[in-house]
Amino acid sequence: MRFFQKLLTKLLVLFSSFVIHSQEVDFHTPLNAPFNLSGTFGEFRSRFHTGIDFKGGEGIEVFSIEDGYISRIEVSPIGYGKVVYITHPNGYSSVYAHLSRFNPEIEKYIKTEQYKSRSFIVKKFPKKDQIQIRKGELVGYSGNTGRSFGAHLHFEIRDTNSQDALNPLMFNYTYEDLERPIIKGLYTIDENNTLVRDLPNKIKISKVNDSTYVADNILFSGDIGFGLDIYDIQYKNLFNKNGVYKIELLIDSIQKFSYSMDRIKFSENHYKKLLYDYLSLVKNNKRVLKVYSPPNSNLSFIRTNDFNGIIKSHEISNSRVNIKVTDWNNNSSYLKFKIISTDSIKLNKPLNGIEILTNQKYVINKGNSVVEINKNTFYEDVLLNITSRDDTIDLGEEITPFRSSIKLKLPIDKNLDSLRLSQTFIGKIVNDKINYMSSKINDSYITTNTSSFGKYIISIDSILPEIRPINFRNKSNIKFNKTLSLRIKDDMSGINKYEAYINGKWALFEYEPKQNLIFHDLSDSVIEDGENDLLIEFEDGVGNKQIFNTKIYY
Repeated sequence: MRFFQKLLTKLLVLFSSFVIHSQEVDFHTPLNAPFNLSGTFGEFRSRFHTGIDFKGGEGIEVFSIEDGYISRIEVSPIGYGKVVYITHPNGYSSVYAHLSRFNPEIEKYIKTEQYKSRSFIVKKFPKKDQIQIRKGELVGYSGNTGRSFGAHLHFEIRDTNSQDALNPLMFNYTYEDLERPIIKGLYTIDENNTLVRDLPNKIKISKVNDSTYVADNILFSGDIGFGLDIYDIQYKNLFNKNGVYKIELLIDSIQKFSYSMDRIKFSENHYKKLLYDYLSLVKNNKRVLKVYSPPNSNLSFIRTNDFNGIIKSHEISNSRVNIKVTDWNNNSSYLKFKIISTDSIKLNKPLNGIEILTNQKYVINKGNSVVEINKNTFYEDVLLNITSRDDTIDLGEEITPFRSSIKLKLPIDKNLDSLRLSQTFIGKIVNDKINYMSSKINDSYITTNTSSFGKYIISIDSILPEIRPINFRNKSNIKFNKTLSLRIKDDMSGINKYEAYINGKWALFEYEPKQNLIFHDLSDSVIEDGENDLLIEFEDGVGNKQIFNTKIYY
């Protein structure tokens, strides 16, 4: 017991010293614009949001927050798009993502690497003394590259040694926020029988004043957890619904459970699927945040609680509950209600399907199809109802998140000729549309990996991808253009790759999949005076190929 007390004391001292140190660091602002946030640290995304997002549109100057060296640069049509990582001598690193372009020095360096590798997609790790940068120096400009759905700057601060993401607001950045978090809904989540999950039970709440919400008494038996539908706004004319910073659960006026978004380990990102109620998300598109530590999770920012937040009727029978929700600027809202345990017996649903235990591997044969499930594919034991018919397999409704993927093997038609065979893939049926899945043909099966339930079918993509010029025509003069832009798309299996050549020389064409756009910067000096031959070779996900060839004058 003394060992654990000493360990906890050391951890508290380390955290306290980190907080004090972060408050002493005098970082430069990443942009000279108001801190209008369209995303806060730790909020719901495809993973925990490991930074903050600044609104403001495209082309806003982005600055290094401290002296350092550029340790990583990436360019990609997905993920962070155009992104710069800077390592600083004080133990921190900073990240600037979704940029529209880099500063001239970085731009020159990365284009040289792109032409050297003949690829738009690059990931480079410059040496420590290769690209130095000063505090307040221009890094690049805000943009909408990668997996971004509006022009902004995604900004991170990390602990260089651990690479843990830190809440950037801990570093003395201030911004306007006078509004309390909004509590839209209260839910109880049944933690008695995890093998058969139901949607959470919504509890009616009402707002009694600017800061306080109340709910009627909650009768319960067995084990329940509370869930909240909440968001924060910065000020009334800024309509972004952001995540909150801190949640506290008080029972009979004593704080029993809490967590705050200060530090996130990247290895914990997949647990986001457990911290938000999965069924509410997939069935109702509603984000219900759990006010307890989800079973089978390992989240460091809530690991230190002695009480995991799950209410057990044999331990708590008649108590007053107060849930406090707080944003970074210490604006708080409160939700108050009473819980009363009962002896009511809950009727269990019948267990229909194949029981999948997390610690076992399964090979399930359904008709002529096969489903291969490895150990620890799911976070908890589940019941699967799988059906198969001809070229279709149905894994059933979305019931629980995947921790890793499973393999589907569907029987292939042996009578297909080689062309049709190469065009064949497994697709997922979503809203009556077939979504392409990367597939392989092996022996008598076509296989794919998936991390979601639903219906899958064998399909064929025989339609060639398309391309058309936007700002030029065949034999047109492009002397006054800044770019060569073309629309490139494939409605079935998507664009897989492309190569562009001007007068036989490889030319860099950037790819923006959100707009089905490729474009070449004429300042790259690949184009020559007079007549030029432009050749673009491209293909879709199943290998259907096309060639675009035209003459242009400069």
